[in-house]
Amino acid sequence: MRTATISAAFVVACALSLEAQITATLNQLPNGADQVRIRNNSATSLVAFAVTVKQVPLSAFASNAPFVVYSDPLIEPASRPLQANEERVVMSDFFHDPSGRRHLFKEPIITAGILADGATTGDPVLLTRLMSRRSSMLQAVEMSLDILSDAGRRNIPRDQLIGQFKRFASSVSRWYLPPEQQVGRDVYQSIIGKLMDLPEEQVGSPFPPTNFVEEETALLNRQRVTLLESQPSLADAALIGR
Repeated sequence: MRTATISAAFVVACALSLEAQITATLNQLPNGADQVRIRNNSATSLVAFAVTVKQVPLSAFASNAPFVVYSDPLIEPASRPLQANEERVVMSDFFHDPSGRRHLFKEPIITAGILADGATTGDPVLLTRLMSRRSSMLQAVEMSLDILSDAGRRNIPRDQLIGQFKRFASSVSRWYLPPEQQVGRDVYQSIIGKLMDLPEEQVGSPFPPTNFVEEETALLNRQRVTLLESQPSLADAALIGR
């Protein structure tokens, strides 16, 4: 099953179509901690966004890679949109090094987002990463659909089916993969947990049970449709530049 990919040209075009609608500030709290806040200055809700900020390494051997925070209900269902003119804390640091230094964050702060009407705003590279998460999630959903549908037809043993999902979860958990490509791990791990919780069936009974396959594939199909119908369109993005 073919999964949509994101064209950088598409994201750049979307980013240039609007002026920046998100502002971000770095503040120091009275307790010495650093805090990053974002504000939606547009007239519509910001349904998904990403924020990165540089960090001050606490030692010569510590990583100085920027911190990144994502919020996207299509990936994290508990995430909520940032309403028009709403401001929210997205990062807050309470760590300190042996010298007592607590300024872990530093400028610049980079933002990108997707508005309720499907328009995009912010840094083109960060937008690409935001969209890439949706593509990776779609891939995991489609792979899970294929595996469960096949298992329902072939009556695969429990351990074999769980092992298959574990291998997929492991394949997207490699240290060298960017976080955007690892979001599908939660899909696989959720199914693993559900398979392990299924009661033992009588000898000769089909596995996975028919009702389980029907319920899980219905859930995954709804998630697949939501991703495919999301804006900006993953399908349109894949066609740009061909």
